[in-house]
Amino acid sequence: MSSATGGLKELHQVHLDLDACHKQLKNGPRRIAAHEKKLTKKQAEIDAHKAHITSLQKSADEKNLQIRTNEQTVADTKAKLNQAKSNIEFDIFKGQIAKAQTANESLEDQYLELLEQVDMEKAGLAEMKVELKEVEAALQKTKDDFSALEPQVKTQVADLETELHEAEKCIPTKLMGQYRRLVIAHGPSTLAPLDASACSECFVELSPQNIVEVRTGKLVICKSCGRILYSPDPDNGPDA
Repeated sequence: MSSATGGLKELHQVHLDLDACHKQLKNGPRRIAAHEKKLTKKQAEIDAHKAHITSLQKSADEKNLQIRTNEQTVADTKAKLNQAKSNIEFDIFKGQIAKAQTANESLEDQYLELLEQVDMEKAGLAEMKVELKEVEAALQKTKDDFSALEPQVKTQVADLETELHEAEKCIPTKLMGQYRRLVIAHGPSTLAPLDASACSECFVELSPQNIVEVRTGKLVICKSCGRILYSPDPDNGPDA
């Protein structure tokens, strides 16, 4: 394998390694943000659940107040029975008592049903709070993991940038401007190894002459996708 071919292969690997490090540095904050979003969503669900419980409890309290009011009405009306001045007035009082008692039968059923709902929703709230703790723990772990990883990766990035500067010396000076533009356009896939007789990025077949040029270490740019091609096989092509 020519020194040029080996240099291009090494340059490609440095680009790939550097890209992997940059992705790690980006993925950390993204994962943290995803956990924070999940935490915010869970907290909002809990707040809404609490509001629902408060609403149910308020309805139950209102039903209970109506029951107590009706009970007082029954007691007050019963006291008036003996004071009724006529059978008609007596029957009116009896009707008011019966109406209040019938209303209370329905209200008591509604009240008990609301209390059961409150108990169920409180149990659900307890489960949600456990889930919230789990989300908080996952967020903290993600933050801790990234805090431990970030300095190491940044050190790797610095080392790889130094390696990249050295590896780029295999690019002819007259082609360096074109190479820089390709890096901006394609990133780590600026360089591509041959796949048999085709570009491994776009799979377009090369001419026999281009294949020979690539395997002998000449810098060849794929006419289809613009990648810089190199031979991945150290045994292919004569030494330059």
